[in-house]
Amino acid sequence: MTTITNGSGVYATLGYSFSDPNNAIQPLSANTQTHLNTMPPFLSTWQAQDIAQNNVGSYFQNPVANSLISIGSSANSLFSSSNTSLNINYKVKANLANLTIACTNLVANMPTVINHADNLSGINAITQQNIPYYQNATSLGKTALYITNQTDGITNNSTILGSFGTILIGPQISIQANTLANDLITLTSNTLPNGYCLLSNTQIIQITSDVSNTNTLLINQRNQDVTFFNNLQTLVNNYNTTKQFNNLGQSQSYLLNNFIGTPKLISRINS
Repeated sequence: MTTITNGSGVYATLGYSFSDPNNAIQPLSANTQTHLNTMPPFLSTWQAQDIAQNNVGSYFQNPVANSLISIGSSANSLFSSSNTSLNINYKVKANLANLTIACTNLVANMPTVINHADNLSGINAITQQNIPYYQNATSLGKTALYITNQTDGITNNSTILGSFGTILIGPQISIQANTLANDLITLTSNTLPNGYCLLSNTQIIQITSDVSNTNTLLINQRNQDVTFFNNLQTLVNNYNTTKQFNNLGQSQSYLLNNFIGTPKLISRINS
């Protein structure tokens, strides 16, 4: 019995064409069919249609991608301009050098930040187990929610979203992207064709601060995401380690109490 509206076509994707000369393919028993008919739907209509049409990609997007790309582009351009700017004032020259260094650091960190945001957005497949991706962070977060609800009375979604800070601060990242874009306009519009920079020390210091603050925001947030995820993994791993001692049968209890259990374990399972 079909239970999914407009779900036909999935079976056809298998391309079944076996001639079955020996009548090996038989109808399921009445009991089995009854059992299948009592099962709730595994799929919604749109899922069945996407499967039938082999159209199961393009479900995820990185919500901060445009801002991060803008930051990287501005940082590159600021680096180029500050690295080639000229000025006879040694303080201005020194501050331009500091701006170049700040831009170098930000440019170097951008691939890591963008890749991290793509991981959290479900765009990248899991290739490392010690950093958060959409799939593993949400899975572990759900488990931790059940645990912490019982141990600490937690009733918010922090265990699930705690690894996703980088894509949750989109407005702040957007502000930094706009700030650096404006800084680039300020620097280039105040640089003569011969490369001579007309900006004051105060202006250059402010642009340098903007670049450094952007770098600090992005790197610190990524580090917080990864740290939370690692703590999340540890919590769930520890839970799984202790869970094996739940609902011990008579034989297991006898084995642990008399042979392989340490005094530590024996005291706990008998408490």
